[in-house]
Amino acid sequence: MKHLFPLLLAPLLLNAQIEYSGSIHPSNLYRISDGSEISLPFRLVDMELGYTWRDFDIKTRWAIETRWSDPQLTSDLREAYLAWYPSFGEVRLGKQIFAWGAADGNNPTDNLSAYDYYYLFLPGVDRKIGSLSIAVNAYLGNWQIEAVVIPEHQGNRLVLGEPDFPLFQSEDAFDPREFIVEVDAPLEFGVRLQTSIFESDVSLSYFKGHDRIFSLVGLDFGYAGNPVTHFGYRSTDVLGLDFVSFIGGITVRGETAYFKTSNEYDKAWAVTFKPEVEYLQYVLQAEYTGFFDVSLVGQFIGNSILSVEGETLDQTTQQVISITKETFQPGMGTPFAMFVDQALMLTATGNLMDDRLKLSAFSFISLEETGYMFGLGLEYSPIENWNIEISLNEFIGDGNSGSDNFFNRLEDFSHVFIGLKYSF
Repeated sequence: MKHLFPLLLAPLLLNAQIEYSGSIHPSNLYRISDGSEISLPFRLVDMELGYTWRDFDIKTRWAIETRWSDPQLTSDLREAYLAWYPSFGEVRLGKQIFAWGAADGNNPTDNLSAYDYYYLFLPGVDRKIGSLSIAVNAYLGNWQIEAVVIPEHQGNRLVLGEPDFPLFQSEDAFDPREFIVEVDAPLEFGVRLQTSIFESDVSLSYFKGHDRIFSLVGLDFGYAGNPVTHFGYRSTDVLGLDFVSFIGGITVRGETAYFKTSNEYDKAWAVTFKPEVEYLQYVLQAEYTGFFDVSLVGQFIGNSILSVEGETLDQTTQQVISITKETFQPGMGTPFAMFVDQALMLTATGNLMDDRLKLSAFSFISLEETGYMFGLGLEYSPIENWNIEISLNEFIGDGNSGSDNFFNRLEDFSHVFIGLKYSF
């Protein structure tokens, strides 16, 4: 019988199609200030493998992560799912990464997949984390409906305890991740409806889930009345709208999302913080391809707290205080809304030498406080499948070391990136 099984499997393999692609990408960062190394994790190998048989696909995305200061290889199965293509659309089951929204990179409506903040400045799904889920896409004439169910909550991978990348402020050696309470009812679901109206693509979406960034949810009192904090993931509902339209030669993309968040934990704590907060995030993008095929993109990014009720803990005085618009931090939405309320992002990209040379320029400007990020990039392909990458990224704050300014923290992170990429 054991010899019969390969014979039964042979017709299946002969009629199947296997596809693979990927890259080997050693890279490193060096400070502009003194040329010293910035040691952070990076994906040395990234590979996609697909298996197709009739109406079924098996798709996987796999990476090997390491860092130069501690060269241990960590395997990361980023995606692995089964896709079936019936007559009405598509059904997918497994570990998946979702990308909702119309704008490039900053999407307030895109909340199904968590973010990996170590790769915050990478585009698209490269900065996302997959989660076990089932998704159904149905096509009904001019309409497309996507429904997603996620049985287990997945939080963002935050950058904590990394002196080389001080993205978040931290108090000495305190690590709040040690005090996170798991979500009681982790089931999440979302629905997205897409159609075309007057030569424009429009989508309406709804997502019910839990914050991707933890926050303070409860408080106990330990020995000698010392506070013991509990962190968790608040429940958040998101109603989103996005569109793509055209005005002459300009492509216009827009998104807005309304968030309503609250704490659903029911624990026997001395104090349970019950915030009721509503906030709005939005992005408006315009893109134009001009002379020499130079692509110009501009984005206006905004975050507005509409209403807040409830209490929180003042970390300085250790007193329970009323939560305010200034002290509330969104736990879901576009990552940059965590750091600035209004910003302008500008990019320019051009290709030369039959696309062997790519030049790019990038800027991120805070519109409410002094803060800038500027970047220049170069990619050159000397031979097929090989790329040399060099970029410069600089952060400029307000010059006040005592202020809580996102760009101040990252000034010392200003760096030169050097990478070599082989694609297969």
